[in-house]
Amino acid sequence: MNELFAASGIPETLVGAGSLEPTVVLQALLLALALSSIVAFIYRISVGDRVASPVMQMSFVLLAMVAAMVMMVIGNNLARAFSLVGALAIVRFRTRLRSPWDITFVFFALTVGIGCGVFAWVVSIIGTGVVSLAVLALQLIPLGVRGDVFLLRVDLAAYKIGEGELDKSLGGFVENMWLEEARSLRFGETLSMRYRVVLNEDKSIEQVVRSLSALEGVERVVLLANDEGWSVTED
Repeated sequence: MNELFAASGIPETLVGAGSLEPTVVLQALLLALALSSIVAFIYRISVGDRVASPVMQMSFVLLAMVAAMVMMVIGNNLARAFSLVGALAIVRFRTRLRSPWDITFVFFALTVGIGCGVFAWVVSIIGTGVVSLAVLALQLIPLGVRGDVFLLRVDLAAYKIGEGELDKSLGGFVENMWLEEARSLRFGETLSMRYRVVLNEDKSIEQVVRSLSALEGVERVVLLANDEGWSVTED
């Protein structure tokens, strides 16, 4: 810790006392603003054609700045840290993030803010640059699956149609598929099958949904156009 404050030119006693100079606080917050704006920009690029939530992108910026403020309030005071944890424990977050990718960027923004708040500015700047380059590189690297991956959910009346018949019907529409989850609903009367699928190039989403919905025994078909994970809501 001593080396950290020595490198930043900020006296450790000043930080511990919680009486930072206004110019130092301003510098830390402005750096958090600049770096988190880069995080939001990289996130927007990384999601491709998906319409990114403006609220999500603005949240990255504010989350980083608030994290920086929290770290500056705590300083190196252990008692203050425990008090702040207790105060924040009353907050309950109900927002459900759509995918692990979104969660990763939340942690990215949070880490940038923490780095600025503890005055590890070199780490924050270099880390933001390297992680951003990694995100851009991942957009260019093929990950072993050709075509877009879709999420398919089909609810079947268990007494009318079986999984084998469904797989046979799907075979004419998909190039590749793998079962993610099989769930029993309504005391076994309905089977909910969840797949990840890659559609044939000559097949559209509309064709798949219409054809599967027309099968006897199929109660519901849900095809998500982005590989964003399943909703956690229950039927």
